[in-house]
Amino acid sequence: MFDPLYEEIVTNTSDLMVYVVRHVFIELVFPLSIFFTVMLSLYVDWSWIPISNIESERGPSLEVLKKHLLE
Repeated sequence: MFDPLYEEIVTNTSDLMVYVVRHVFIELVFPLSIFFTVMLSLYVDWSWIPISNIESERGPSLEVLKKHLLE
């Protein structure tokens, strides 16, 4: 079996297991973990974190940004 991603030939069982694990991680686990962290950061209520007056004057809060993104 030829692995076009890494351009190598898979000839035995151990190479096949490495091939499967490598592709499952790269094509499934890694993209899903990125997607999950982005969605988690958007849906978690971050308003419980206290901010000072100086920080609130520097720019819009995360709640305001989320409202603009979801509208």
